[in-house]
Amino acid sequence: LVLAAFAAGWAAATWRARRTEQQRARFLSFVAHEFITPVTTMNMTALNLLNGVFGDVPEETKTWIQMICEQISRLEALVGDLRDLVHLEFHRDLQLTPEPVRLAALAEKCLSSMREGIKRAGTQVEVEGLDALPELQADADRLQRVLAASLQHARKFRTKGPIRLVGRSSGGFVCLAVDYEGPAVPAETLRQALDLYHAVHNPKSQVLASTGLGLGIACRLVGLHGGRMTIEADSAGRTRIEIRLPERPL
Repeated sequence: LVLAAFAAGWAAATWRARRTEQQRARFLSFVAHEFITPVTTMNMTALNLLNGVFGDVPEETKTWIQMICEQISRLEALVGDLRDLVHLEFHRDLQLTPEPVRLAALAEKCLSSMREGIKRAGTQVEVEGLDALPELQADADRLQRVLAASLQHARKFRTKGPIRLVGRSSGGFVCLAVDYEGPAVPAETLRQALDLYHAVHNPKSQVLASTGLGLGIACRLVGLHGGRMTIEADSAGRTRIEIRLPERPL
């Protein structure tokens, strides 16, 4: 009787846990879906304003519109992260959409959407070696989000100097490195930045620095490409986020 009661209780608890997980997945899917239409509409409107569709725009106003476009891009990335989170954590069925990708062009597209934010942060991004990298077969949209998450992390936590984006090819892998000088952080604490749901504390701000999704999702997307993502720093705070991707097709 005791074993039967235990088994019944265990079955009920398991059922409740599964139902809760399903409800969480449905909720996240619903939120992501509901965000798509307004975010897309805002993006189209802002781009039309920027391109003069509704009339000439003063140069000083264009700067503000570019800032709006950048924040909309961040919202689009967040929606993408939420949708991927559902498929990674709940359904476990995320499928990549590979296509030919030139990393130099992808990086330029990524940086163009972050230009005003980088400027406001008082820094710049120095790009080196990307033109010489081979073409990859990769999911371009998700790979751009991986790079954007890495650059945004560097922008938030750098304390001085430029951010460097360096590309190289070695041993059948393409490596993208995002280098910056930041605060000295213990190695284990730094590695936790790649953990899903781990919100990294920004010592320059009292505000919560992240959702815990950006680099966590990025790390898993790199893994689905057959690659590896790492973050390391020396005792002086010189930090490197490295994205290693196989040259071979997916």
